[in-house]
Amino acid sequence: MKLLVLSDAHANIWALRQVMEQEQDYDYLAFAGDMVDYGIAPGPVIEWFQNAPRTWIVQGNHDLHALNIARETAGKQVPDKEYKWIHYDLERMTPSQLDYLRQLPKSVFFTLDGWAYVMEHQYKFGTYETIENTAQFTAYWKEHAPQEYWDAPKKRIIFGHSHRQCIHILAEGMEWFNPGSISYRRPDDPLKTAQYMVVENGTIHMKNVPYDRSELYQEAMRQLHQGRMMDTEIQDFRFFFGGAQTSRDPLPEV
Repeated sequence: MKLLVLSDAHANIWALRQVMEQEQDYDYLAFAGDMVDYGIAPGPVIEWFQNAPRTWIVQGNHDLHALNIARETAGKQVPDKEYKWIHYDLERMTPSQLDYLRQLPKSVFFTLDGWAYVMEHQYKFGTYETIENTAQFTAYWKEHAPQEYWDAPKKRIIFGHSHRQCIHILAEGMEWFNPGSISYRRPDDPLKTAQYMVVENGTIHMKNVPYDRSELYQEAMRQLHQGRMMDTEIQDFRFFFGGAQTSRDPLPEV
């Protein structure tokens, strides 16, 4: 079986489409959360996942953030220079799409090709902590997996959130991995490709593919000229999707 593992799409339909051009023959798809925020096409991304067959999907912290901000700002005008990409995305999402994000589970359990899997967006909410040893793995596993699988010989945990593609093998049959983000890297990582993983017949393959980032960059420049968006939000976009060398390069004069 071919399991396609994605995470952190962040309203980036261009990256998602490019990945799917490469991996359309998947048997199952696991998505580790964060469909929205820090992108410009939340609706098409949500719609794609809603219609995708044979999926396991969990809610990410930015999905939850969207729900919280939608509630806090309902009927209010966001002041200039306090406007962020999350507000931009919410203006482009329907109530039914928010309902879809709201009903997503925090974690899921499944089995495939002899492996038992737990998937959750992050190990500890609100942090970038990771599982460092077998004791932490076992404690987490027993909190999230059905009891009949506590002693499964092959156990894997899938996390998203960090945007750092990695595989951690803690012991024989005890692994956790992060497919990376299909949208963007952290400020210390200059790579601009879409990262993801494929698990084929139980074997993990780390993947990345270039995609066209121009629409995202151009929208950042439009927002700069409109003067409403927070400067740091535009600086992030120029680094993620343009040619800025850091996420705090000075903005051009307008």
